[in-house]
Amino acid sequence: MVCCVHHIPGRARFKIEALRRDADLAQRLHEKVGALEGVLAVEVNRGAASVIVHYHVGHGEVGAIMDHICAHCPKAALTRPTAQPAANRTSAPVLGAKLSPEFKQAMTVAMSKAVLNTFITRIVAAAI
Repeated sequence: MVCCVHHIPGRARFKIEALRRDADLAQRLHEKVGALEGVLAVEVNRGAASVIVHYHVGHGEVGAIMDHICAHCPKAALTRPTAQPAANRTSAPVLGAKLSPEFKQAMTVAMSKAVLNTFITRIVAAAI
């Protein structure tokens, strides 16, 4: 599964569970995403199953970065049923411009999952 769990202009964090099991995937993502236009740095953390992408606002595009990550992840197509391939998009979300409804929905879902996960983790930690 691939999802964007945090995003601010210039930085996005993606959760990719397959990273925990696949060192080759981590290396491929680091190389391929780092080579994208507008990407300044890529941080891969296999233990946290996350990829942080720092990009130049105005040149980097979160939608294109996520498409590129999904292209290299197993079963990623199943996790993004509402997204269109980059070649078929008429207007991809560009930072500083209006965001597409699909992107807003994906961000809402990602934030909801992150909040729920934090809530559950704190309840379990308090119970132990």
